This record gives sequence, structure tokens and C-alpha cells, in this order.
Amino acid sequence: MQTRTKIGIGLTAAVLAAGITAIPVSRQRTGGGQGVAAFREARAFAVSSELRQIDGPYGLLLGDSQMERLYLPELCGHPAVNAAIAGTRISGLRAVAGWLELPRPPEAIVVTIGTNDLTQRQRSGQLGAAEQFRAEARALFADLVPRARRVVATAVPPFDAGRPGVTKFYDVAAAPAYSAILSEECARAGCRFVDAFADLRDAAGMGRSPDGVHLGLDSAARDRIAARLQTAACPELPVHAR
Repeated sequence: MQTRTKIGIGLTAAVLAAGITAIPVSRQRTGGGQGVAAFREARAFAVSSELRQIDGPYGLLLGDSQMERLYLPELCGHPAVNAAIAGTRISGLRAVAGWLELPRPPEAIVVTIGTNDLTQRQRSGQLGAAEQFRAEARALFADLVPRARRVVATAVPPFDAGRPGVTKFYDVAAAPAYSAILSEECARAGCRFVDAFADLRDAAGMGRSPDGVHLGLDSAARDRIAARLQTAACPELPVHAR
């Protein structure tokens, strides 16, 4: 009975930690810990079960809350499974990817990551944070590329630096450098890089963000993001079929 209680408390803490990460609040948590790891492993187990229920080709979406919030039921004309988890940093994403059991190689894997690696806690609290991010990115893409027909990585989504609290909790100025790292390491591994959020980086696009950190998504914004992702993930398809 005590064991069950401890597990329940741990999973509840993990859910809360994952849910509040990437939102500028005073109790922000972006770390790991046994509870968070258990939650991510359980999520990977659930996604693996979902993948086994799909007959034929499929796509896989990986990342943090930016990807988790994106409604993209199809990719390249095939079902797309969203395995993103709020609060994930690049090191956590490597763990999730390792836990996933793919029934067969997906047609495409799309990765959006980096927002939680840009928290001030991660940037200022660790020496060589950018170098560590690069090493994790290199290892992540090296792991993913052999497992899929094509891997696509996106730029880090935009921040609205003018919103109260955003620059207090995030190193916004470092975002372009982290996107460049993703681009370089993606190219090194043989995957494709795209700024799927290009038209959301202007004042109008950032103004639609609910908190200055997450994307301001509606059906039109979703369709533009999806079009860019599918151009990168399935360039062989006719434009009308993407």
C-alpha cells in the first residue's frame, strides 16, 4: 500500500512538473528526477501501444509542449502519432525516443525541441550549456535517423520578449544560436531542417501567443506549419497531396 502511494505521488508530481514547464511562473521546473522519468517512460509505453494499432505507414511527432499542442493527425498522407511531452528538454527527448518501440520505421519523424533548454535555470545554471545542447542534439539525430525514412527538425519556436516575465525565465537572445545548433547537427546526421514557424515570428504572430512562449495556434496557423513540415518530410508528394 505504501509503495502504491509513493508511485501515485511521484506520478502526480511528474504530471505537474511537465505541465508547468515552459510557462513563465515563479515555481517553474524543467528538471528531471525519478517522477518525471517515470511519467515519460509511461507515456512512451502508451505511444508504443498506439503505434502497434496502426496498419501501414505512419508519421511520428516528437518534442515538448510546442509539438504536443499541435494538432496534426496526418503527415505525408499517413496517420501521425503525437508522442511529444510538455516540459521535455533535449536530454529527456533522447530518453523518450529510446523507450519508444516502433513496429516498423515511420515514414517521417518530426522533432521540435529547445524551448525548455533555454530557461535561465538551464542556461545560467550550467557551464557550457550550449555545448551540452549540441552534444545532445548530435546524439539525438544519430539515434533517430536510422529509425525512419526521413527525420525533420524544426527551429526553436519564437518567444515574445516583450511579454512580462518571458526574459526573466528564458534566455531569449540565445534562441537563434540553439536553432543554428539544431540545423547544423541535423545536417550532420542527414536529416532535414525547417523553420516551420517562420510566419509566427513577426509582431502579429507573436501577439497571438497565449503567454509569449507557446505558439498562438488556430486552424490557419496550424495549416501553414503543417505545410512547411510536409514539404520537408515528403517533398516527393505533389503539392495538392501534402
